[in-house]
Amino acid sequence: MEPTRAKPKRTTEPRVREVVEIRRKSLIQATMRSIAKYGYAGSTIDKICGEAQVSRGLINHHFQSKDELIRQAYKELCEEWSFQTKGMLLGAERDPEDKLRSIIRASFGPALFKHDYIGVWVGFGSVIAKSPTLKRLNRELFAEDIATYQKIFEAIAQKRGKTINSRLATLSLLAMIDGFWNQWYLDPSAFTGEEAAQACSDFVERLYA
Repeated sequence: MEPTRAKPKRTTEPRVREVVEIRRKSLIQATMRSIAKYGYAGSTIDKICGEAQVSRGLINHHFQSKDELIRQAYKELCEEWSFQTKGMLLGAERDPEDKLRSIIRASFGPALFKHDYIGVWVGFGSVIAKSPTLKRLNRELFAEDIATYQKIFEAIAQKRGKTINSRLATLSLLAMIDGFWNQWYLDPSAFTGEEAAQACSDFVERLYA
């Protein structure tokens, strides 16, 4: 009689990892909502727990400290910005002018140009200068944006047979976007996203006039 073969054990490790990742993501999103509502200083662990509807112990289980949770939340925010804007660059064959118009539209579109989302950026802006970790992440994102926009400005100049300072053009456009975001956050009735996008597009056109 042949010996009974033991059935292979079904591992639950992938499922456990998935659940852990979902919980971490939920806590990170709750942190962003808290910062949008209460600012960085007001986003205590208790406030974040309230947003996530979890106990303090769950946060301690998934993150080493509040600073680590905040760092992960800012990293997620930077990645979301890059995904929403750099996604407009897919397809190397796309016209550079179309790429830039798409990025500008995305910057003032429904996914990004909303009060709660901008509020998260404003909340982090109040503390980035005081946090070496957040400062490094912000510097990396800014450098990435500068490199991306410069290439597009240079490609447009080459296409039109013009000469421009692509770095200054990039710095100016990014400052315009930030300025519109900050002012609209303070007073959403001041202008629309469509007006802000048109102003940025008009600025780009004047560079090549």
